[in-house]
Amino acid sequence: MRQQGRTEYTPGTTVFAKLKGYPWWPARIEPDQAVPAKVLKQKSRAKGALYTVFFFGSRDYGFFGPDAIRPFDPKEVENELKANKYKTKDLEMAIRQALNPSLLTELEEEEDEEEEEEEEEEEEVEKKESTTSKKVKGKKKATAEPKKKVVATNAKKGKENSTSTKRRSRNIQKLEDEDDKMVDAVIDNGDRKKRRKSMSIEKEDEGRDSPVAQGHIGNMKEDYKKSPEYKKVYHIRHRLQRLVYNKKEGEIPKEDYAKILQVVKEIEEAPMTYNLLKDTKIGKVVKAACCYPFENDTSIKDRCQQLMRNWKNIFIVPQTDNKNQEDTTMQDV
Repeated sequence: MRQQGRTEYTPGTTVFAKLKGYPWWPARIEPDQAVPAKVLKQKSRAKGALYTVFFFGSRDYGFFGPDAIRPFDPKEVENELKANKYKTKDLEMAIRQALNPSLLTELEEEEDEEEEEEEEEEEEVEKKESTTSKKVKGKKKATAEPKKKVVATNAKKGKENSTSTKRRSRNIQKLEDEDDKMVDAVIDNGDRKKRRKSMSIEKEDEGRDSPVAQGHIGNMKEDYKKSPEYKKVYHIRHRLQRLVYNKKEGEIPKEDYAKILQVVKEIEEAPMTYNLLKDTKIGKVVKAACCYPFENDTSIKDRCQQLMRNWKNIFIVPQTDNKNQEDTTMQDV
């Protein structure tokens, strides 16, 4: 439809939209009533915004005037795709989704299933932990024996534990122990940092514990988990988890090695931050890949170990340096 020399686009039309700093990107014209209220509030801030679009690939929203929108010709785009004119993988994936929207639907359904599975796994872990804690409490009540016997029993248990620990340590390679330390440092560093808060900071935080503040923080976390960066790393981690996590020797078929390498490559290429590493728990899954004895294949293990070394150098060493500087400053004060 044309109006005064310009094409007018109706909701549901696939187009190209131009965001500053990015190439022309495939998008879909969206009716305002189908856009989340939080997103729609930003439209009034955009100058000359006539169209609300949904970007394929990144699944973000944008607001554009007619000059930043151009037609999407499927035949022309298919020819350009065959000629490898789209230089990045993200753009190529977005183009394929625009040409075949069912790919986007399948991806969303797969992600929904993965999220449901993840929630079920977390619920099972919580149930096991609560059951274990109840059993431990029951045993403590039942075994109200004299102190001397308890000491003797504990000493006996200590010997048994030390013996089993020695057996395990002989079977674990030194490099794997180093990897465990790297991952534990990555995962636990945030918790240690929290425990270093002074009393004055805790007092300041009292005001943040109000329902209003908690709701605001909850919304921020929810928005963060909906971000493309978080979703990307989270789903990469979930795919690797299905392939390697909790697998015993010989349980991973050799035909899955190529799939694992592909996922590892995606992890290497993904832009990682400390928060993404901590919140998605991807380090634990990479650790599992490091510890698995892949038959006649060292490349997976080597690359996973290198990943954790890189994370240690990028995220852990700077955090440790900052801690030392903080401690020195406190001593000076």
